[in-house]
Amino acid sequence: MSADPTTTAPRNASLSNQLDKEQAARAYRKVMSGEQPTSAEQAALRRYEKQQEEQRRWQYYESIPQKHWRQMSGRQTKVLQEQAERYGLPFGGRTINLPQVVRALHDFLAANARRLATDDDDLLHADVSSPALERYREERALLARLDRLEREQTLVPRHSVRDGLERIAAILRTAGEQLQREFGPEAMELLHEALDDAQREVEQ
Repeated sequence: MSADPTTTAPRNASLSNQLDKEQAARAYRKVMSGEQPTSAEQAALRRYEKQQEEQRRWQYYESIPQKHWRQMSGRQTKVLQEQAERYGLPFGGRTINLPQVVRALHDFLAANARRLATDDDDLLHADVSSPALERYREERALLARLDRLEREQTLVPRHSVRDGLERIAAILRTAGEQLQREFGPEAMELLHEALDDAQREVEQ
């Protein structure tokens, strides 16, 4: 069981998040006193704990110790610093901001896609031909096109779609509170169950 939800406040708390926090706090107090939380309180507690876990995960992503990066990369600090300076990748400091490194890495790959393909992928420029080789070339061309569309913001990344759906779910949960006041807790429980099912589908 995680820390008492009453001791921490979620970042950028919306009305829906605040309601979840209050129900999660009630669920936590009931569990500590040996009582059984309602289904709605249990669902709110799961959502709250997941939200807190997600926030902690991003905090860890943004401050990876250099020691851990050395262990993961198998490189010495001097080598990492030289590579960071040569290729413009931000992993040469005392801590590593993983989102920044990931963005810089993909920017580097996109900016050097033609040169990397020319230097490393002889199959793309081979004089021979075969059905398998043609399929390989088609797949590489498709990947290059998807990368270009994403950089041009024509192709929407999956995480952006997920963020939008989560905002919609927050709005619906707020509406669920109104349903509970008008039609009782069963109406809100049905809505939360449907939202939980939808969230599982989005995460697949």
